Amino acid sequence: MSDPQDQMSRFGSSSSSLLQGRRFYCREWALEKLQRCLDARSLPGQAPGLLVTGGPGAGKTALCTEVVWPTSKVGRAVGLAQRCLASHFCQREDQRSLVLWRFVLGLVEQLRASPVLSPGYQDILNSPSVASALEPLSCQRDPDDTFKRAVLGPLLDLPPPAQTLMLVVDSLDVEHGPSDREGKSGSIAELLAANQHLLPGWLLLVCSIRRHNKAVCKMFSGGAGLSCSFQRPEFLGSDHRGRDL
Repeated sequence: MSDPQDQMSRFGSSSSSLLQGRRFYCREWALEKLQRCLDARSLPGQAPGLLVTGGPGAGKTALCTEVVWPTSKVGRAVGLAQRCLASHFCQREDQRSLVLWRFVLGLVEQLRASPVLSPGYQDILNSPSVASALEPLSCQRDPDDTFKRAVLGPLLDLPPPAQTLMLVVDSLDVEHGPSDREGKSGSIAELLAANQHLLPGWLLLVCSIRRHNKAVCKMFSGGAGLSCSFQRPEFLGSDHRGRDL
C-alpha cells in the first residue's frame, strides 16, 4: 500500500485563489463581521456556518482571499488568517478544484499540516481504518466515508484548540449538480451541507455562493449570512475588473 501522505500530495486538491496578492478594497466591515461570528461560534445556539452571498463582482472571492492571505492593514490586524484551519477555492478555470474526492484529500492534507490541531490527528490518520480510506481509489468510490473517517470524526474527537477556527470554501456553487447516487454527495456543496450540523462547536464553516443560485443557498439556509451586494460598484476596485466573482 502506498504511503497515504504521498498519495494525498499527488492526488489531493488544495486550490489557491486567483486573487491572491491583489489589493483588498473597502470591505473592512465584512472582515469585522466575520470576526464577530467566529468569536461567537462556540456559544450555545450559534449557527455552524456563515454564508457569504452576492452577485457577480460583489467581492465574495476577494473577501475569502483576504481572510486567508491578508494584504490590507485591517485584514492583518483582525488576525483571521491564523484562525483559518483550511481553505478551498472552487474555480471554473481549474476543473480539479471541483472534484469532490480531490477536495477531501486536499482538506486532510491541510489539516495534517496545521499547527493548531492536536498531534493526535496524525495518529488517527495512521490508524488502519482511516489510512485505507485515504487511498485515492477508496476516496473516489466513497468520498463521504473518507470525509467522515478522516475529517469529521477526528475533529470531533480531538481536544478543542485555544480559540475558534474556520474552514473557508469559496464559490461553492460553481458547477454544482445533484448526485446521481442515492445517499451520496455529488459535489463539495452537497458534502458540506450534509455535514455542517455535525461540525465541532469550535469550527465555523465559511462558504461563498452567488445569491441567484437559490438551490445551493437553500442548502445552507440555517447559517448566519453576510451579503457583499450592497457595496457600490465604484468601491469594488481593480481586483474585480473583468472577473466574475
